[in-house]
Amino acid sequence: MLSLLSAAIGHTWSLPFENPFIIWFQSVGGNDSFGHYFLYYLMNFLSMLGEETVLVGIIGLIYWGLDKRRGERIGFMMISGAVINPMIKNIVCRTRPFDSEAGIHNFRDVSGYSFPSGHSSGSASTYLGTAVTYKDKKQKWLLALAIVVPVLVALSRTYVGAHYPTDVVCGLILGVGIVFLIDLLYKVIPNKYFLYGGMAIIGLAGFFYCKTDDYFTAYGLLLGLIAGVIFEEKIVKFENTKAWWRIVLRVLIGGGLYLGLNAAFKGIVGAIYKGYKDNFWFESSFRTVRYAIIAFLIIGIYPMLFKYAEKLWKKLGWIKEQPSDTETTATVAYADKKSNLLATIGFALSFVCGLAGLPISAIACKRARKDGYDKLKMSTAGICVSVAWVAIFALCMIALACVLNGGYVFMEPTT
Repeated sequence: MLSLLSAAIGHTWSLPFENPFIIWFQSVGGNDSFGHYFLYYLMNFLSMLGEETVLVGIIGLIYWGLDKRRGERIGFMMISGAVINPMIKNIVCRTRPFDSEAGIHNFRDVSGYSFPSGHSSGSASTYLGTAVTYKDKKQKWLLALAIVVPVLVALSRTYVGAHYPTDVVCGLILGVGIVFLIDLLYKVIPNKYFLYGGMAIIGLAGFFYCKTDDYFTAYGLLLGLIAGVIFEEKIVKFENTKAWWRIVLRVLIGGGLYLGLNAAFKGIVGAIYKGYKDNFWFESSFRTVRYAIIAFLIIGIYPMLFKYAEKLWKKLGWIKEQPSDTETTATVAYADKKSNLLATIGFALSFVCGLAGLPISAIACKRARKDGYDKLKMSTAGICVSVAWVAIFALCMIALACVLNGGYVFMEPTT
């Protein structure tokens, strides 16, 4: 039935304006000019804001550092969208623009199907999900960020040749719809595990027809999220923190575990069964299990270390003893005021550095081409730029976290 529906829709199709728009968009600034490389790196950077590592990092920042229950809800919104998106993709089976039109370039390494855009739906469900989850804080700038960033991500996906305009528009609609639907379901369903179980049952249908990696990755994350949350609530019960250095440390270690465990599992299985990637069902099952285990470990098991870390910080004197009530009120009020000011300054400087880095990276790229278009130099420049963008984004998120949390203290008083 699904194959007949896919055949009826057609694998390669586009509206009359879509291919000409992408070709024009990619030609802005010329083919070998400063403007071209400026736009090229800008759009690739914006595209990174909708990728798995960045979105998981944002959720980890909120879950491990700020508010674990809000982080859990945002994570469920993001992962639900990540499960539903490839289930739709594998029904429509629309080819990528660069595969269907010779004049469209592929500026980013992508595979799989095109409709709807996973980056667009993922960024919408994560950034808007954050704004909706924190709506009681009444932060207008957070809502603005939740609107602007997904739109920019969607625009970048069209520029790099990965998606048609209809792909990104429908991806945004999908992400927004999932956020508001899940937010409503949280209100009307008394037990959240009914909601989680329902999503797991719906997503299970993808095993019968999905052929792309993104589905199996997302479904594994969903299973790991459910198991991790149950384990954390029943066994771990860790506490969040307002100390910025503890938030940063938790996120850095957690992010390292996420990436490191993934590489370790692939390395171990690859050493035992070298040709596993050629076996579709083994690779797909392994991918689902791998991501389920990783999600469970970083959501449920990893936070167990926080209590031991707190004992170490106390022993080192990095967490000061609690003063009297009067002194505590005065100290925290002063720290909040000072910290909010520092967070605002840090947030502004991060974006200034980011904007300054764009022309610098474009100039470096142009010089590399003048030297003879050395691919090694170009690759090195691209890696350096990517690392710089990640670092700048991390600074921005840290500053956002501080403001979002209503001020933080440098040394937390103990209870």
